[in-house]
Amino acid sequence: MSNAPPIGGIIPLDGTPPELSYPGLSPQLLARVKQLWSAAGLDFDRAWREGLRSLPGFRGLPRIETVSTSSDVDLVFLFDQCVLWVRALHDAATVGRLHQTNGLSPAQWHGLAALTARLTEQLSALRLLALTDLPMPAMQIARSVSEDVDMALVLLIRPKLAQQFADCRSVEDANDFWRRHIAGGRAFRSISEKLYAVGIDHSADTDYAKWRKSVLTTLSAAVHSNALNTRVPMRQQGEVLLNGDSLHFATFRIHELCALAQLVEPDLTAALIEAAKAGPSANRLTALAAPLTGILVNQIQSLATSPATSKRATKHH
Repeated sequence: MSNAPPIGGIIPLDGTPPELSYPGLSPQLLARVKQLWSAAGLDFDRAWREGLRSLPGFRGLPRIETVSTSSDVDLVFLFDQCVLWVRALHDAATVGRLHQTNGLSPAQWHGLAALTARLTEQLSALRLLALTDLPMPAMQIARSVSEDVDMALVLLIRPKLAQQFADCRSVEDANDFWRRHIAGGRAFRSISEKLYAVGIDHSADTDYAKWRKSVLTTLSAAVHSNALNTRVPMRQQGEVLLNGDSLHFATFRIHELCALAQLVEPDLTAALIEAAKAGPSANRLTALAAPLTGILVNQIQSLATSPATSKRATKHH
């Protein structure tokens, strides 16, 4: 970000209202999010401090006076809601694994805990990169986020596969599992088949599948880059997020994980509630996992109707 500290923004003080970390945030979006939290009987400010401000390297956004819309700030705000849900899901899955909570198999709890731990680290890193305009590594992480979302959905769909994942005891085992079941679009095919069974068509010839493929192709180019392309991308005057597309795609995929997980595993929300009951009362994030699921699904419309999203949709289609 222009004229920002090396890793973007400032560290918010303890007790500071969350909105002060998002200067220029749409008042309508803030009001809608707080209304959703209040309706669910949840304390947004406290959860934000416990689940987001505590992230390694967390920074508030700097104020950019030359920006005419709130779209980039809104995007970071929505992305941060996803981070909070993933952290809560991780804590709930960890409790579910330790207590063998009903609703998911021990292997599914194990896989969900492992993947959400990795997703938390990836999302934290992506946030830092988005605030410092480092688009190439941001694209690499966004691609990994997408793969882990697919893997999490597959483990919910196929309990036996989750057991195979849990049985991996070495790097070689994990690599072999990845090649056999996840890489090359294998996970997406399994997800598409399950969604088709419940009335959602994500087959290869749909607009969604074509858009997804085009985005992943672009993200893959950051991983398998052209050695001849040595030019450092230059930001334009007034830009806030040079790599906003990576942040947007990651936010979209976490929203998708939240929504589709309930379709492919209808018992998930009830299982998260049971895990919260079994967990230590001091860990309030565990109790957030189930109610935050509904809140995050309600935020999908906010992402879809943001100005930044409209420009990207035009570009994608």
